[in-house]
Amino acid sequence: MRHKCKLSFSILMISSCLVQIASAGQNEPLTQLTGTTNGGTVQKGSALITSELLVRSNITIEDGGVEIVENGRTSIDATVDKGGMQIVTRGGTAMNTKIRGGKQLVFEEKGLDLTREVRKSSAYKTIISDGDGVVGQQNVYDGAWVWDTKVMGRGEQNLYMGQRKEGGRAMNTEIRGNGRQHVLMGGESYATTLRDRAVQVVYPGGFLDSLTITDTASSLIHVGTKEVVGEVKVNNEGRLYLFAGDVTNHITKGKLSVEGRSDEILFFVGKRNIAEISQIDIENLSGEGGNVIFTSILYDPRHLLLHVKKLSGNLHFQFNISAIGGGSDYLFIDDGAGKHKISVADFGTEITSPLLQTSGLVAEINLITDKSGGADFALANRFGNEIEAVDGGTYMYRLCKRDRRADSSGDTTTWYLGMVAKNAECSSTLPPATNRKSKVTTFSRELSTDVGTGTQSRSNNNGRRYKQFPKPRPPRHLREAQSVSVSSAGSPHFSEEQQQPVVSTNVQSFTDQILLRPSGPDQLLQQVRQGPSVSDFLTTPSTDAVLSLSVTPALVFKNELQTVRAGRGILERNKKTSALWTYAIKSKESVFADHIDFKLEQMGIVLGIGGLNELAHGEFYIGGFGSYDKARVAHARGGVSGINTYGIGAYATYFDHSGWYLDSVLKYNHSQNTLNAVSTNGLAIEGNYNQWAVGTSFEAGYRMKVAQHSWMQPYAQLMWLQVEGKEIKLSNEMTGDISPFTSLRSEVGLSLGYEILDGLETSLMGYVTASWLRENKDDNHTTINKQHQFVTDLSGNAGKLGIGLSSFLSNTLKLYAEAHYVKGHKTKQSLQGILGVRYSF
Repeated sequence: MRHKCKLSFSILMISSCLVQIASAGQNEPLTQLTGTTNGGTVQKGSALITSELLVRSNITIEDGGVEIVENGRTSIDATVDKGGMQIVTRGGTAMNTKIRGGKQLVFEEKGLDLTREVRKSSAYKTIISDGDGVVGQQNVYDGAWVWDTKVMGRGEQNLYMGQRKEGGRAMNTEIRGNGRQHVLMGGESYATTLRDRAVQVVYPGGFLDSLTITDTASSLIHVGTKEVVGEVKVNNEGRLYLFAGDVTNHITKGKLSVEGRSDEILFFVGKRNIAEISQIDIENLSGEGGNVIFTSILYDPRHLLLHVKKLSGNLHFQFNISAIGGGSDYLFIDDGAGKHKISVADFGTEITSPLLQTSGLVAEINLITDKSGGADFALANRFGNEIEAVDGGTYMYRLCKRDRRADSSGDTTTWYLGMVAKNAECSSTLPPATNRKSKVTTFSRELSTDVGTGTQSRSNNNGRRYKQFPKPRPPRHLREAQSVSVSSAGSPHFSEEQQQPVVSTNVQSFTDQILLRPSGPDQLLQQVRQGPSVSDFLTTPSTDAVLSLSVTPALVFKNELQTVRAGRGILERNKKTSALWTYAIKSKESVFADHIDFKLEQMGIVLGIGGLNELAHGEFYIGGFGSYDKARVAHARGGVSGINTYGIGAYATYFDHSGWYLDSVLKYNHSQNTLNAVSTNGLAIEGNYNQWAVGTSFEAGYRMKVAQHSWMQPYAQLMWLQVEGKEIKLSNEMTGDISPFTSLRSEVGLSLGYEILDGLETSLMGYVTASWLRENKDDNHTTINKQHQFVTDLSGNAGKLGIGLSSFLSNTLKLYAEAHYVKGHKTKQSLQGILGVRYSF
């Protein structure tokens, strides 16, 4: 409907030009000029009729003036300035006209029989440009012809159909600069060349025969285009856009007949044909370094089938994957040659859709069928640089090739995206889905409901029928994909085809791999029954970033608890009842686990107040505190996320005169998480969300003197915390369902201290700590895109070494510092430093 409105609008604007000029002087008609000689001027409010002289030349048409060339007469070297108009009709001819912001209309009368006319309305070698910021136009319709037009600057050429059932035609048009050519319904463009930043748009019902695109020029071809024949060349950085969408006429006329009454004429809004597969046919597509871009109309997104009868050269195809919740654009080639590139944008959503099956998930997206098997393809990014893989939601995909076996008929080749396995194989199986019912994902869909190899005719989107290329027979993997299943009582069906990865020779990490399928049905069936684990496939950077950030708030929380308890084991020298204290923290930590790989840097400050109560057998300390931390999370695969954390808490500690003590901390955190990641091919990914966390720790120990100035203190600690679960959505449309993260960590250690300086008002003590830590929770998990569940397991053992200094500068002021090093199987904390000061009063 949009295209029909555009056509109607263009015709309305063009046909109303004369009315606008005639009404410029308070609806006064134009004055017909007589006696104007060659080289004359047609001024505002005047009309020059070129019918008296056989040829008129060098006429200048100013704003508001009109020249009408008719009845077989000719105008040569006319200039049409802004607001002027030249009309060529009834067999008239215009040659070498220069349009500078004005308009040229070339057309035939509605009732004229063109089959009897030797000379039709035409224009030769017109040069079109803008004038004073106004677009210059050449409008050709109703059977007229124009040759060798040059569109420059902001000029445009419009080919369309008006009152007659045939449109305007243009041969050998060259468009430069920001010029445009619009081929609307009925319009026909032959041997057009686009240069610089020129744009050509072929709307439904338009016809295109031979096209050359160079530089950064673009051609936009809509579904419903009548035909694209001849050779289409896309060279250099030229772009050929293929627009999918429903172009059915949305306004339909009907009538209601009631006996005894006259018919009621009705107009309906037609239904969108959402099941129709958009298709564009190109007879011969070639070029060197050009781009062929699959896209769709924004208000009606859908995929497109491009059928190319002959393909050659070196082109870059940019596919649109999963724009409508599954599937892909598709390229079907009859006779292919050359080396081409394929680009698929990185996606956060799944580029697959599940189909229930007992075997698991099939992960394969078919993109290309080459009946001849002669074309070669490689995966590239949007800039044309060859790459290894693309992001397809949770997992990464690479370009793979499937050839027919030697004992099969034909040599059809299928190119598809297959999941990247860690052993570099092109896999067709995904890990089991998170729900109890197994799922299988398929990406194939029928390209046509009729199968045949002969020439067929089909109705285009305008209701007309015309001869079409032989309808491409859907490839075997598309016809049979839906029937592939594994039942509990039977065996799966196996393909007769071989598959192999497609890797550029300069991609060293893949070139040394030989990729083969399982050797036979028994081996494959065994693999299907066992089912692969999530660790068999490479996840995308955004998946890893979500999983990494799901564990980070807990690590920040643990570091803060460690800060709060620092130095409180050495308080007995101070007998003041109240104290103000503050700590500063700086830590660097590396975490590496399944799908989790990042470096954490944390800086923060804690402010607190506490009080002392002396009891009969010891001292009881109680207090509260607030904290702020800023964490930097550097993802191993690109991107730096951040966490700002605000917290409050309380603590209570009891020191018995006999040497044992109990310490407890209760803390609440509110974190503001900013996720920043980078996709495999360099696209920025963002996400923002908040979480709360609550946790507590309990510690018990015993202090004993081993010499006059030294002591030892064995201790045990148990720490529990839980971080709020959260559902998040990233800028690349990936979703993450982070379950509540729970940690239960135990620590057993020994501290040894020595009083370096012991005075009346001042003292200095040093101590070292060695401990064994164990994280006991191993069942935390996060679900990506509501399909794939990952266990975020940081459980395991670790060892910790620490050193500290504590100094009383006076009876009221105490300084202390601690540093820790932690090493475990999944975490390595290279540094945690704590500086504190306590003022007692």
